[in-house]
Amino acid sequence: MDFTPIKIANECREMSKNIMPVPPDVDATRLFWAIAGVESSFGINCKPRHEAAYDVGGMYDNAIMAPLLARFGREAACSYGPWQIMFVNAPTGFLPTDFDDLRHCSIASIAFLNRLLRTFRPKNLAEIGNCWNGGHVYQKPYPVTIQQYVGKLETAYNTPMPTE
Repeated sequence: MDFTPIKIANECREMSKNIMPVPPDVDATRLFWAIAGVESSFGINCKPRHEAAYDVGGMYDNAIMAPLLARFGREAACSYGPWQIMFVNAPTGFLPTDFDDLRHCSIASIAFLNRLLRTFRPKNLAEIGNCWNGGHVYQKPYPVTIQQYVGKLETAYNTPMPTE
């Protein structure tokens, strides 16, 4: 499913009020927009992305993934929507087809982002990027892949949001 940048921008404006707790120097709307920018080119590439590490025999094939893989097969090992949230990180009860709907995508993504914010208490945009991309806050110096992700996130954060 592809969503337009204007639809993503409007969804960010409407739903970002539910993102908390954000560090004082981070704007929640721009943060949500930036994640969509890095993950899907602001909604242009929202097709499910298979992650072999989450599939049968992968690095994350564990007690949490096993029942999801048994029920949903390969779809359980994918990330979805403008924010490319891993299926395993969506709230309980979500189905892969729920990600065909932009509101469902944002609800799932915000629920996961809030969990990361509460658990790791990132202090800035770079640490939020660490959490979203790597699952936790890395100690400096960041791994190269995290440095690259954070650079893209900072660029996307400063990309103006379209208006209708």
